[in-house]
Amino acid sequence: MVFYRKYRPKKFSEVIGQEHVVQTLQGALQSNTLAHAYLFTGPRGTGKTTLARILAKAINCDQNVLRSEGDEILSGAPRSDACGVCDFCKEVETGRSLDLIEIDAASNRGIDEIRELREGARFVSVRGKHKVYIIDECHQLTKEASNALLKTLEEPPLKTFFVLATTEPNKVLSTVASRTQRFDLKKLKPHQIIAKLEYIAGVENIKIGKNLLNSIALQADGSLRDAESSLSKLVAFRGHDIDENAIKEVLGFIPLENFQNFLDFLLAKDRTKAISMVNDLYESGVDLSSFTKELLAYLRRILITKAGLAVLANQEFSLPVPNIENQELLKMLDSFFKAQQEIKISPIPQLPLEIAIMELCE
Repeated sequence: MVFYRKYRPKKFSEVIGQEHVVQTLQGALQSNTLAHAYLFTGPRGTGKTTLARILAKAINCDQNVLRSEGDEILSGAPRSDACGVCDFCKEVETGRSLDLIEIDAASNRGIDEIRELREGARFVSVRGKHKVYIIDECHQLTKEASNALLKTLEEPPLKTFFVLATTEPNKVLSTVASRTQRFDLKKLKPHQIIAKLEYIAGVENIKIGKNLLNSIALQADGSLRDAESSLSKLVAFRGHDIDENAIKEVLGFIPLENFQNFLDFLLAKDRTKAISMVNDLYESGVDLSSFTKELLAYLRRILITKAGLAVLANQEFSLPVPNIENQELLKMLDSFFKAQQEIKISPIPQLPLEIAIMELCE
């Protein structure tokens, strides 16, 4: 089983990195003041759909006493989290719940699908509690479909909740977004991703060094799902004893010392060794666009470290700062940024990097 599914959070208490969203939703559950529609935005792999499913479980959890207008007053009080063990929670986890309807707007983006949603929302839930609709990648809905959804959001059926999720909130119709309560999910920090990977490695008896987990976390760029998927691929390829060679082969990872050596060549104005290194990387199958992107990230971390803002650089390890003037560092960043753009259209992938090297070594 892929790890991001196996270790997906089942309750709010298991969610990491999105405390601002979790605390607000739990407060609304506890005080019985949930909004009828939410909009979760943020980069991929940060937990938008996971949070939507947990919210659906908490709303309908058999241990909860969430009330709607017109309900008779029952004993007990609303819970702030799903129990994770009742029948409804289990149905959501196994994809069998009839009261949780998930729609992928990437493939169901037309007005007919939204009309079908509106028609279905008119009927009461199977369990007689609440229906929850999750519309993933909602920015891909057509304008006509968004306008059709707008009417339902303005006058939602009783005991019905909507959770919209998107990676591109700027493309969501403003009239739709204004009818929702919006939460912006953040990229996870490397140390948060590493902690989760260490937990998985411990449970699964996977031997992998902290430095390699650092590499996976940095490559994931804030996406926990991407990091967990990478670990799954490594286990499938190498088993439960993972070394640096496995990461190089499976993830195309370029060790930090490669960037350090490359920078040393540039500082020494040794264009021959720098160009040879680029060509050796290309011949070994390394994607030069990815190499340049990681090189820019490495140079940026040096820049931020020199400015005394190591935390901003998301550094989870000690980064030696070479003896380089700020102006020279800025010139490198500018040259390789241009080269990274030009690699995409160059008939010879190495050429933009070779030109940058020649210019920097003048």
